[in-house]
Amino acid sequence: MLDLFLNQDFSSLTSTLSTVQGLAMTWFDSIPSLLAVESAVPEPSVLAQWGTRLYNIMLVALGLGFVIFVHELGHFLAAKTFGVKCEKFYIGFDVPIKIGPIRLPSKLVHFQWGETEYGIGAIPLGGYVKMLGQDDDPRRAEEEAKRIRTENPTANTDDPDRIKLDPRSFPAKSVGARMVIISAGVVMNLIFGVLMAAWAFSGSEGVPYEPAVVGEVLPGDPAWKNGIQPGDEVVQVDSLKDNELTFRDMFMSVLFHGLRDAKKELEIGLDRDGKAVQKKFLGTTVHSDPKRGLQHLTLGLRSAAIVQVGKKETVTKSIQLGFNQSEAYVPDLKANDKVTGINGTPLSASKLSDIPFEFKLNEKMHPRMHEKVTLQVERTEGDTKTNVDVEWPAIPMKSFGLRFKAGPVTAVLKESPASQAGIQEGDSLVAFNGAPIEDSFTLVLAAAAMHGKPASLTIEKADKSRVDLKWTIPDEFVVSTAEGTLAPLGLEIPGSGLVFAVSNIVSAIEPKSLAAKSGIAVDDVITQIEFIANTPTEKEYIKKVYLYGASELLKATPVDKSHNSQYFHNLAQNMREGMPVKVNFERDGKVSSAQLDIHVESDWFWPERGVIFTALKFHHKADSVATALGMGLSEIRRRMGNVLEFLELLVKGRMPFNVVGGPAMIAVEATDAASKGISPLLMFLVMLSANLAIVNFLPIPALDGGHMMFLIAEAALGKPVNEALQMKLTMIGVLGLLCLMGAVLINDSFNLTRIFGG
Repeated sequence: MLDLFLNQDFSSLTSTLSTVQGLAMTWFDSIPSLLAVESAVPEPSVLAQWGTRLYNIMLVALGLGFVIFVHELGHFLAAKTFGVKCEKFYIGFDVPIKIGPIRLPSKLVHFQWGETEYGIGAIPLGGYVKMLGQDDDPRRAEEEAKRIRTENPTANTDDPDRIKLDPRSFPAKSVGARMVIISAGVVMNLIFGVLMAAWAFSGSEGVPYEPAVVGEVLPGDPAWKNGIQPGDEVVQVDSLKDNELTFRDMFMSVLFHGLRDAKKELEIGLDRDGKAVQKKFLGTTVHSDPKRGLQHLTLGLRSAAIVQVGKKETVTKSIQLGFNQSEAYVPDLKANDKVTGINGTPLSASKLSDIPFEFKLNEKMHPRMHEKVTLQVERTEGDTKTNVDVEWPAIPMKSFGLRFKAGPVTAVLKESPASQAGIQEGDSLVAFNGAPIEDSFTLVLAAAAMHGKPASLTIEKADKSRVDLKWTIPDEFVVSTAEGTLAPLGLEIPGSGLVFAVSNIVSAIEPKSLAAKSGIAVDDVITQIEFIANTPTEKEYIKKVYLYGASELLKATPVDKSHNSQYFHNLAQNMREGMPVKVNFERDGKVSSAQLDIHVESDWFWPERGVIFTALKFHHKADSVATALGMGLSEIRRRMGNVLEFLELLVKGRMPFNVVGGPAMIAVEATDAASKGISPLLMFLVMLSANLAIVNFLPIPALDGGHMMFLIAEAALGKPVNEALQMKLTMIGVLGLLCLMGAVLINDSFNLTRIFGG
């Protein structure tokens, strides 16, 4: 393994060690993530799919190769400027690889032009420029030093100038010249990072991004408690202020704030219909996955979507294979359809989007979750636009055949009916409209069905006294089920201003379900749940729908704070009717198991109907070359700031090492960016260039920063650092980099298994 790397320039090798911001979003997203996987257009042929994949892979290879090429070109041009002889210029490493009797070629392409050999090495982990008198392999440093030395025969033996260095060698140049040569690679990466960003911003559509516009607020989370509303646009997170803030950057700013000090309040600036609103409050780490080893801070916000069907992805498989197996439940929506109204009532647009937000549709649909609704749709076919009505049936709720007791109140909204009635966290729900509460989920559904009508909720306080909360359920609201999040804090009863937890205690059993024959009884505690996929088709479906969480989803999982009853109930909505489910339950201290299945409720309906609409997208677009360059400069500065902050947190131990991505994850992220277009790929390469520039200039021997450290010491001391000491420090640096490479490759193996092994 050492022979593979020791004779190479590690400056570009480290470009594969860390892609900070792009990978962080992958690591920190809560699972599962429900995505649309059913196309409204004909499925492309296998040949066409592979052609697209190969094209994207080619773009990625060219892009990553270009970033490495630019870095090495910086070293090469600077060296040539100062008259240093460059013996090799390689993209990739040309190290012979021998596996038993088999010897693999070390070079894919190479040719000699003048005094330099140019080529592409067989190992695509970086690149290098070999200068006369410079070799990062400590074992060859002494040999290289001797190669450039000549004796002056006319000088006395005790003359310090008796030994002459080859004037075209790297060590023969002044300290200043060597500093320029060493730093030129990083400088070139930054220059081309600005140019690539400027190119992306000046494209025909600019750079698409999801703005930090709120589409959903999770009940009980900090944003909900502090009155952030759907439609608000986040324009500030602490010191980061940007009227065109992306949702991704907002997410990362909150995340980094939490890693620095989760107990410090965030400053959040909002634009609410043109009015500036300032908030200051704590975030939450409750939705962190304990298996990831990272307590990441969130506010409880989801990005906005508009009621336009995607160009390719429309109706999710969860409708056809999850909610039911009947085409009768699938609305006749086509690619690019825009929903303009529901049941004859138009949906209003906003200053942020001519197409209405999805939450505006949900506000009208969720109170009618038990009804078939009719959507008014604007359909575009070619150059023709038509208005059509599309019926959308109600979707039956699914369960395990069990009812779950309502837990305590977990959050109360300021200035709400619950707050005015003196309801506090920890209070207990006793009755709804005078009837005992049998089940957490049907309580919310029953309340939703009473939209526009008065309701009452009996609450028991800690001292056993009772309070009747009376309010009128609004005509429009969203029932948020916290789909896809770990540790949802509970369910909000529409219009009440309170959120209550869902317990894992059985309160009743559906008589017609398999659970009625399982031996489970009222007051049993469900301790573990496992979904069982019996067929390859079902496993493939789960893998497509739940992506990164698929492998974990089909394992026995404890019902605990992170994976509570609400979490599993939400998962059940997307599973096939009759799918086997194994549960463990506890009674009188004894744990038993039972075989249940996914049971379809005939009297209850679920608010989520399974259609994925298009995410709200804006475009960063430059209107001149100067503007594009300015935007490019701002982009590279921001990405460099992200890298520096990431490294600071990593060194301080506040960022777990398992979030660092290696070559494989860089390739995955780059391929994903390429699949979205040239601009996203360019922006990914900008981020990679920022990573390369920062990481390469760390003061680690064998990196550019290590060379610079030795040169600074030489300038200060007036003579070179002792060669033996340099060799020892370089060897330590090389071994450290090899260990780091091994560690990130292990990270890659785990993360690739998580992504593709489900």
